[in-house]
Amino acid sequence: MPGLIYVNEFVEETREDYNSPTTSTFVSRMPQCRQTIASLEETLDFDRDGLSKMRKAIKAIHNSGNSHVDNEMYLSRSLEKLGGNALNKDQEPDIGAAFIKFAVVTKELSALMKTLMQNINNIVMFPLENLLKGDLRTKGDLKRPFDKAWKEYEAKYAKIEKEKKQQAKEAGLIRTEVTSAEIADEMEKERRVFQLQMCEYLIKVNDIKTKKGIELLQHLVEYYHAQTNYFQDGLKTIQHFGSYVADLSIKLQKIRQKQDEEKRRLTELRTLLRNAPGLDKEAMNTSGSSDRGTGYSLHQLQGDKQHGVTRTGHLLKKSEGKVRRVWQKRRCQVQAEGFLDICHADETKPPSKVNLLTCQIKLVPEDRRCFDLISYNRTYHFQAEDDADQRAWMSVLVNCKESALMRAFDDSTKTGGSKLNQSHVELQQAIIRYVLKLPGNDRCCDCNSQNDATWLSTNFGIIVCIECSGIHRDLGVHISRIQSLTLDNVGTSQLLLVRHMTNVLFNEIMEATLQQSSKPTPSSTMEERCEFIRAKYVERKFTLQTCEDERDLLSDLEHAVNNKDLHQLLQVFAEGVDLASALPTSEIGETALHLAVVREMGKSLHLVDFLVQNMPTQAIDKPTLHTPDASGSGFNTALHLCAIHDKPECMKLLLRSGADITLKNSQDKTPMAIAREQGNITCENLLHYALERQKSHFENVFTDWNLLHDEASTDFSDDETIIDDRVS
Repeated sequence: MPGLIYVNEFVEETREDYNSPTTSTFVSRMPQCRQTIASLEETLDFDRDGLSKMRKAIKAIHNSGNSHVDNEMYLSRSLEKLGGNALNKDQEPDIGAAFIKFAVVTKELSALMKTLMQNINNIVMFPLENLLKGDLRTKGDLKRPFDKAWKEYEAKYAKIEKEKKQQAKEAGLIRTEVTSAEIADEMEKERRVFQLQMCEYLIKVNDIKTKKGIELLQHLVEYYHAQTNYFQDGLKTIQHFGSYVADLSIKLQKIRQKQDEEKRRLTELRTLLRNAPGLDKEAMNTSGSSDRGTGYSLHQLQGDKQHGVTRTGHLLKKSEGKVRRVWQKRRCQVQAEGFLDICHADETKPPSKVNLLTCQIKLVPEDRRCFDLISYNRTYHFQAEDDADQRAWMSVLVNCKESALMRAFDDSTKTGGSKLNQSHVELQQAIIRYVLKLPGNDRCCDCNSQNDATWLSTNFGIIVCIECSGIHRDLGVHISRIQSLTLDNVGTSQLLLVRHMTNVLFNEIMEATLQQSSKPTPSSTMEERCEFIRAKYVERKFTLQTCEDERDLLSDLEHAVNNKDLHQLLQVFAEGVDLASALPTSEIGETALHLAVVREMGKSLHLVDFLVQNMPTQAIDKPTLHTPDASGSGFNTALHLCAIHDKPECMKLLLRSGADITLKNSQDKTPMAIAREQGNITCENLLHYALERQKSHFENVFTDWNLLHDEASTDFSDDETIIDDRVS
């Protein structure tokens, strides 16, 4: 195996060859030149991976820092409001001034953090991005001209060698080889091109070394100084504030003594009044009982059943005008089937229909006559004539929704899920229309064909054409699960991933190293498509490797779940991470699925879905270690965690994929027992459906779909008939 050639040796050998081609030994060093380039390429690959991880970490710091700044500004505004109330309403100048002082200090510290985040972005992130998107953009780009020069040299050498041997043969001689010296003049052009391209390559590598070494360290030194300034300025702010805090502590003690004295006197007066002769005992408890009844409730609004499930009348509805919002009088009708009709100003036109099953009814605390109806793509603001009218409308809406929900469940149970609820159908169609307009979803993810590109791979959240969908089916459901968006009844639970993934994002990961000329086209044969799709999904041949080992992969997996980052989750999946392995920082053996279920708060259900669909089937039921977690129990499966933390939507995804409901944790409890014990009724009902094998209850999930307004909407109820900007 040839050794390496150093830069100084290359320069000397090349100069010697340039001055005396026939006596030069450069040709014998050319294999070493090639080996040197290969070694440098390998080093650049390691550098590219390391710098990519550095960029990922800095981006996470920058994002979390900006979130911290936003939260501190929100805290500052809250403190200012408390201070203003204390000054103006409570007449407590010392308390108000203290809140405002804390608001000012919080704002100053927030400004320092904001500056630090700007510095890390400008000083470190910007040059790092330029390096990765420039010289280190794609593997193999730098040495491509060198490889071309070497091939041209070899081709010319082989051609001349063949000609020389042929000439010797014609002269009756046998020639075994041709020396470099005798063809030095004929090969000079190709040799010079080879030397030039290697020289160009070494210059670029030298530039990269400077940027990733000296210059990057200089940027880090500059950022170190920025951090030093941040801590010093922060310390000055806190020290300056410290003297005020010391004085405030003394003032607060005096204010506390004063308030305690007031409370003591009031308590004595209350005792005296309670013992007054002839005082009604019931009157004494009125205040306490009313206070107890106004606490926060986790339960849904309950309607007064005497109002029934239908109602017709007029409500004021706030329009959604872009210039100004106005109140308009509209005739409204609640239908027993579960719809609210909102009439147009011209009542001869068809009314707008709102599906109550996909809506939430909410009170408006600022005005007891108002209430909101929140659908999946719009919020309707209503105002009734008075308090009683508002209570009646809300009761009817709640009663009608409950009735429609029970009817939908009954229909689903009786027909085995074959009968579709109209509300669910409309929501499904709205989601499908939306996802088909997402980047790249108008064409096949694998061949860019627009011919019937309406086939969904539910476990990847991508759209493919009818030709490629057949190949996906042949791969097996353990690789890709195909459904038709037009022919199959696709539940909303199967649309979670496609709502967030997009073909473009998916291919950024799965085709990162693919030359676009190698990708199938709409005119490619089935054999070409099959070979490509197998390489892409089974072998994952075109993904970029960013992690060195399994621990590195698991660390990135945990980072992806914690940051709710679908892009990073797909990256580690593509690199072959074991989704069933315990996470590196977990002391109780949590997998990514356990962590995702616990952290799901309504914004990351699609991450849970990705993990459930793409991990081995048996891994769904993997328990944590015996070590007790926050709930005081161990051996908890993801299903146990759903029951403990009341996560019904996560539970639907697990039950749909066949999670075992009979497993017990370290306290010998099944998920059903935990749900019943903690009063998580929805989870308990879902587990009952699983026992009865009623899987249709797991097909639809309730989450924030965050859809744009439907372009095909026929809601004309905002037009005309302005009442007033605000009815008093």
